[in-house]
Amino acid sequence: MSAKHITVENMAHEIGVDPTAFGAALRSANFSPRKANKDREVKIGSEEHSAMRSVLVTLLRRRVTH
Repeated sequence: MSAKHITVENMAHEIGVDPTAFGAALRSANFSPRKANKDREVKIGSEEHSAMRSVLVTLLRRRVTH
């Protein structure tokens, strides 16, 4: 069974966040840049996926309070 992966774009779309805004938030949180012309893809359940979800939650909270 192969590991499942998800992209930044898919993570953002799943909860109605602009992928560009999510990408900017990830850069602000010092995540390494994506590869040229490729969306960042991470293994679901990995430490990086968990950290990216935390950034996404922070982005959502800011959106709700503004």
